[in-house]
Amino acid sequence: MSFVDDYTLTRSSIFKTLIGLFVLVTMVNVVVIRKVYLDSDAFHRQQLAKQLNDEVLEFSYFAKKGKEELESFLKTKQITDSPFFYTLSEYSDVNYTAPYYPISALPKADKTIIPVGKNHQLEIGIDSRTVEAFRQSLIPIVLSGIVFPIAVMLIVALFFTVVTLKKIELINKTMNRVLCGERDVKLPVSKQDDEFDVIAIHLNYMIEQMAQNESSLKSLTVGMAHDMRTPMARLKLRLEDMLSKEGMTDAQQQQLSICHDELELILSLFNSMLEIAKLNSGQLNIQTDRVDLGQIARDALEFISPVAEQKQQTLVIREDQACTVVGDRSLLFRAIFNLVENAVKYTPDNGRVEIIVDHFGVVVADSGIGISDEDKPQVCRPMYRADKSRSEYGNGLGLSLVDAVVHRHNARLVLRDNSPGLRARIYFER
Repeated sequence: MSFVDDYTLTRSSIFKTLIGLFVLVTMVNVVVIRKVYLDSDAFHRQQLAKQLNDEVLEFSYFAKKGKEELESFLKTKQITDSPFFYTLSEYSDVNYTAPYYPISALPKADKTIIPVGKNHQLEIGIDSRTVEAFRQSLIPIVLSGIVFPIAVMLIVALFFTVVTLKKIELINKTMNRVLCGERDVKLPVSKQDDEFDVIAIHLNYMIEQMAQNESSLKSLTVGMAHDMRTPMARLKLRLEDMLSKEGMTDAQQQQLSICHDELELILSLFNSMLEIAKLNSGQLNIQTDRVDLGQIARDALEFISPVAEQKQQTLVIREDQACTVVGDRSLLFRAIFNLVENAVKYTPDNGRVEIIVDHFGVVVADSGIGISDEDKPQVCRPMYRADKSRSEYGNGLGLSLVDAVVHRHNARLVLRDNSPGLRARIYFER
């Protein structure tokens, strides 16, 4: 996939796990950053308190020398970028005679008063603007310490999830191709030798083993059908020879006729299996004539009409548009006839079978028992018969032959519900 949508991300256990982990890390990070902020502010105030203590000692020294010395020193201090404020004033109405205590003895104090002579006092304290400016300078650092890691972690989570989901989707697509019957499918193996490469190696080996087993089974089946067809044909000829002779009772002739019919069914089964195998393997050469599917549909309808009349079914053919394709006339006739025959076979008495020819191919619609959604992907497999069709006479190769023929003609067999019944379309892409 070229991108990952919201639905894919929200259902991804990897993404959920990473987001949960990053939320936990973010909460811990927020607590730590808040602690750092508070400790930094407290440490800054503690350092200011120590500096204030030194300032008080210096101004106390000059205060003892007199007001003039103190004012001169105060002007020098005010010129510098000091984090303190200085206020020299006369005593207030409330006579302040309390002695000076060092700042270290009063850790929570942020200002103090120094008496200057008998009529003045100097108030020294920490400038609140300095404290606020320091706090404001910490805010960008705190925010960057929270937002930047969150953004990085989210980007990492998205990147890691997208990369992982792409690799998983590649595996899913490859396995879907295998399930759909595609051959020679391999998962790419990189040089990184990571866990996905190990999975790809194992899956490639499994796919290779499945292909070998399937090929062996097909070879065994085709070989058995080919080897048994000759003795079966000889046995059929002997039964026909016995049936042509006189002197047998009616019961004996009936039993031999039944054996002859069953043997003929087995031979037909073997011939169909061999033909399907040759079509799928490309061993059977097909002609490339221009074929009118409308004419083939009419011929198939004419052949099946006696059976439909016995069941009092209504057969309808409709040619909406002419459809001419390049292919083998005989094989296309067998494919269309098999669809029409199945429609007649599995449609009850007084039912309806309709053949529609349009620009894209042929549609055979009936009002019969239909095929369930569970059986639709399987009915084209050789020898597979749906549960509803087991009561009818057949060998389960009709749709397999149709599917093999349409694939050799670069077409598709599409099965849909007809409510009731089945709509089978031979679809030629234009």
